[in-house]
Amino acid sequence: MKMILILAGWLPGVLLAYGQKVDFFSEDLTFRLQKEIFEVDGLYFFRNNTALEINQTMIYPFPDVKRYGKILFLSITKAGDTSSMIINQKDQGALFIVNLLPGEQAAYHIIYRQQLKSNEAKYIILTTQKWRKPFETADYRLEIPSSLKLTHISITPDSTAQKNEKKLFFWHRENFMPDMDFEFMFE
Repeated sequence: MKMILILAGWLPGVLLAYGQKVDFFSEDLTFRLQKEIFEVDGLYFFRNNTALEINQTMIYPFPDVKRYGKILFLSITKAGDTSSMIINQKDQGALFIVNLLPGEQAAYHIIYRQQLKSNEAKYIILTTQKWRKPFETADYRLEIPSSLKLTHISITPDSTAQKNEKKLFFWHRENFMPDMDFEFMFE
């Protein structure tokens, strides 16, 4: 509980303090949902708006593990580098380093797997509002086995497709400021 309070109090300050120096301007994510596992795999794009190198600690929040299930795996690397950028990981989230040269834009590859406790999964996206800037672009893709039936999607997909034994759902947004998290329910 103490870590939750620390992270909850710390996150807005970090994001607001560095919102002008570092932009979190885009994400390109694939969600994979199975009966017992939810995986998020994607690229998170940051930009250094200064003439100085930045080494900034960021937080990557997880959905409530008591409600949704424990995190089984987490990897955070700068694209093109295999070095882990994770500083610390708790049930509430992970602290990681964003290192950017002056004026640099870089993608960070983040992947996590969550063992689901029930028939619902969540991806936290509302924290984007703390940056006080919308994503320039955001692309999302959900893959589920054909045998799984979605009963609820909080954000309506732009399109769907069927490929082999998978159902695919797609979202593309520009100038996107989320007003809800991604929530998926299935049976």
